[in-house]
Amino acid sequence: MKELIELKKKTIIKKLNIPTNKRLIFVSDIHGDLETFKRGLKKINFNSDDYLFIIGDIHEKGDATYNLKTLRYVIELSKLPNVYPMAGNCDEVFRFILPDDAKDKFLYYTNIKKHSILNDIALEQNYPLSMDMDVSDFVNMVQNKYPEFYEFMDSLADVIFINDSLVLVHGGIDDINNIPDYSISMLKYDKFYELSKPQEKLMIVGHYPTRNYRGDISCVNPIFDFKKKIISIDGGNHIVKGGQINFVYLESLESMKFGYIWDDHYPREEIKHDVDYDNPSTLVNITFGDNEVEIIEQDLDFYLVRHIKTNSKMWVHTSFVYQDKNTKKLYAYDASNNFLSVRKGDIVSVVIKANPYSVIKRNGYIGLIDTKYLDEN
Repeated sequence: MKELIELKKKTIIKKLNIPTNKRLIFVSDIHGDLETFKRGLKKINFNSDDYLFIIGDIHEKGDATYNLKTLRYVIELSKLPNVYPMAGNCDEVFRFILPDDAKDKFLYYTNIKKHSILNDIALEQNYPLSMDMDVSDFVNMVQNKYPEFYEFMDSLADVIFINDSLVLVHGGIDDINNIPDYSISMLKYDKFYELSKPQEKLMIVGHYPTRNYRGDISCVNPIFDFKKKIISIDGGNHIVKGGQINFVYLESLESMKFGYIWDDHYPREEIKHDVDYDNPSTLVNITFGDNEVEIIEQDLDFYLVRHIKTNSKMWVHTSFVYQDKNTKKLYAYDASNNFLSVRKGDIVSVVIKANPYSVIKRNGYIGLIDTKYLDEN
């Protein structure tokens, strides 16, 4: 069977002229979290008068069956004239994981990493996955039974220009006057906000969790940098501990006034009374790439670790610490030395409930709280 998709996708650019009095909504990095995505759309009151732009990473990382459900939902949603889905690097799984020459990558992706739309397809088709499976047979099955996915992915815009005001892209573009012929470098552009120069036009990007840009505080809210002309909106949903989906809105192209709401998949609790903490004078947020630690001691479900780069000590849930197989060095997933002060009546997301501490999030900020204050609820 002839391949339905080219390994290298040529960049698709769309230029839109939108009425300047309409509200625009931007969301990225849904990662198969259909229920949170739907809830966020309802929360922001998305309707036929708005324009919705989904800036990539529609699926992957989600719970079983939900990557598939999310993709199908977005395909249906995209039939509306006011909805514009875009490509993200994770959406390219059909392009980079399925071809025969990617057999080893496919086996690792589906059997070890999992949480992929490919796992969902195997489940739907009752197709057994294993390290010695016939990958070619699986690829042929997907191509024959799901041609609409290939067609949808091939149709997605990589870059959208809106009027003469905005540029949308999943990862980032160094120079909008010299856009690459092929899209992948723009879809997977790690640390774009940190590495890029100021833009000519206001650029809205996803891909890289905003928490990873902050060395002092754990926060997954959007970053609005109007001096650099970059808005980074990836809340790290299903990527960082405490991640969320950010829904950034522009009231109109006339006003150029932005705002946002967010939602996540964590359980919520209401705080029963004020809780105040004295935090260190220097707050430290461990970010990906600078996350080597050493364990000092353990207290129930938490390690007290020393962050090698900053020499800071902090409590980290034991499940957040892992060892590199080759170097034997220890690393911590998302962690910080911040204990969150909260007020009576605050609604917090409980990222992980443990002892003696729990990881919570309030208004996009993540930190620790003594679990006894949650037990009061």
